[in-house]
Amino acid sequence: MGQPSLFEQLEGRFISCNIDGKTFMPRGDLESIISKENVRAEMKIKDGVLVKARLRKPSDLPDRVAGQAKRIFAALVVMDKVAAIEGLLDEGLTDEHLPLTHHPNPDHDAFLSIDGSTVFHFKNWGGPTVKEFIQIKQWLFVSPVLDTTGQLIHVNQNCALPFTESEFSGSGAAAVVHRAKLHQAHQRGFEAETDGFLVAVKEFHKKAEFDKENETLQQIKALPHRHIIQHFVSIDKGVKDKGKGEGKGYIIFPWAAGGNLHDFWEHSVQEPSQERVLWSLQQMLGLTTALHMLHEHFKCRHGDLKPGNILCVKEGEETVLKLADFGISKIHSAQTAYRKIATTTAYLTPSYQGPEVEFEKTDELDQRPRSRKYDIWSLGCVFLELAIWVLYGPRGIEDFFGARGNSTSSSSSSSPLYSVTNKASKSAIVHELVSWTIGKLENNPPCEGDTALAALLHLIKNKMLKPEVDERPSAADVCRQLEIILQEAEKRPSYLFNSPAGLVLPNLDFEEFHSDFNSGK
Repeated sequence: MGQPSLFEQLEGRFISCNIDGKTFMPRGDLESIISKENVRAEMKIKDGVLVKARLRKPSDLPDRVAGQAKRIFAALVVMDKVAAIEGLLDEGLTDEHLPLTHHPNPDHDAFLSIDGSTVFHFKNWGGPTVKEFIQIKQWLFVSPVLDTTGQLIHVNQNCALPFTESEFSGSGAAAVVHRAKLHQAHQRGFEAETDGFLVAVKEFHKKAEFDKENETLQQIKALPHRHIIQHFVSIDKGVKDKGKGEGKGYIIFPWAAGGNLHDFWEHSVQEPSQERVLWSLQQMLGLTTALHMLHEHFKCRHGDLKPGNILCVKEGEETVLKLADFGISKIHSAQTAYRKIATTTAYLTPSYQGPEVEFEKTDELDQRPRSRKYDIWSLGCVFLELAIWVLYGPRGIEDFFGARGNSTSSSSSSSPLYSVTNKASKSAIVHELVSWTIGKLENNPPCEGDTALAALLHLIKNKMLKPEVDERPSAADVCRQLEIILQEAEKRPSYLFNSPAGLVLPNLDFEEFHSDFNSGK
């Protein structure tokens, strides 16, 4: 068998991106295939002389194509129109002008460069050929190069995203997430930031939801924090010829191999230890300082804090918890307490929402604004679950969720940790299950006396899980309390965990709660 044709060489290197259903040619492959030697062979140039229809003339096409127009030439090869390359180069067209768009005038052979400032002409092409180049072939060779600076880039809907492998990872109300591998030739900076170019691609159902989350991420990237997930790049795939279609939005994040906090709990060991208590307190402080930064530096409320939106990222040997999913976050230019209009959203998770949600928009003349302290309630719910996990491991979390009538895998449909006592007077109390559970934990031997766990439970019960918004502490106040607990632990490690010899933890029997609750105790 002889040497494969240039068309066959190109055809064998195309990659399909399953995320957007488009096909692209990796830049490295294009560079190697469209070589001067292959251009000479394809154009029948020998010893610098072009032979065409009995016409022999000197030609520098191999140098010009290799230096300026590899992508254009490749598209022409796929279309079987390589003879047009000389005229296009003479027009001044290069790869830098791609992708081309139709000129608004009726002449079908006129095209505009990507910035709309330069007009080019494809002489004698005809309508179908023009359409093939503009709508199909050029897009095979213009897949973008992504970097890790967090910038927003605009990409035409016809253009493929440069991912070589992908699989569905999970979905939420606003988006689906893919575990994907970025092609090495289409990235800058990902080698140092990822493990084997693996990333999480968040694909939004609606362009408006993408715009909302990207707006928040563009602001918070200015002040990175170890416990906030930093996005690599936002891709607005909403640009299309003649403005047809809404388009889509994608945000690329680091891939969290440890999953979210629910995943972490599910795959953890059962036994409590001082190390587990210390790590948990450190992560709680980290998450709270991150939240404080959002509240104070960016006037931003996260709005949907829950284990599913806290990612577990390996940094060396340590697992670090990071706040993620800022789709409901709100950036405010004024203090929330002075806003006059209540904020609502359909995407809140009932398990972790604050009771004030129940009272919004109940009276047009008296609307409660949603304070940033809304996040403190949600964080208190997460911290309570962390305290349960510290002592009872994944089984304790599973039983706690079961007692609330739901499972860890479906927390989006679960019940809140409060009970409304009088909607007219906007009154609520902490749910009986929460009070019962905290009481059982406080009477647990590891939590008794002067211990870190006792101090943590006091913070959750008496500060964070307060139904009245104004009675909750700020994120800064919670940080200070956690810092005091950790400072004491550094002085005496025994403060972390009261573990007398022969310690056997009593069962956290939620059947007992239901029995007591049903009997009115």
